[in-house]
Amino acid sequence: MGLAVVTRIPSLAEAHIAAGALRSGGIEAVVFDAAFGGMEAPVIEGLGGYRLMAPEEDVAEARAALKALRANPGLALDEGESPWGATSAGPSRWRSKGMRIVGALLLAAPLVVWLLLRALG
Repeated sequence: MGLAVVTRIPSLAEAHIAAGALRSGGIEAVVFDAAFGGMEAPVIEGLGGYRLMAPEEDVAEARAALKALRANPGLALDEGESPWGATSAGPSRWRSKGMRIVGALLLAAPLVVWLLLRALG
């Protein structure tokens, strides 16, 4: 009996609420990445959010339960989609792209300095 990802949720508080709702319905749900996300929230948001995990055989039931909890008339989800995807897709994508740009600049800075010193010296 292994664990599988039910969904990814952008906020740690929402992830714990969703896990509690699933547990109250008899599904042993666990929030992954909570310790790391507490320290590095922008990184977790850039990765898509906190993973809500459940036993493999309960994943479909857990997704259905979360979908029912969200009960939004405009929310039509396929089996693999997150009920939180519509609310977090925009800002999260920009943060993720921004984190990549910052990372590239930080990694490229020593090379640029070395090239400048080499060209001038």
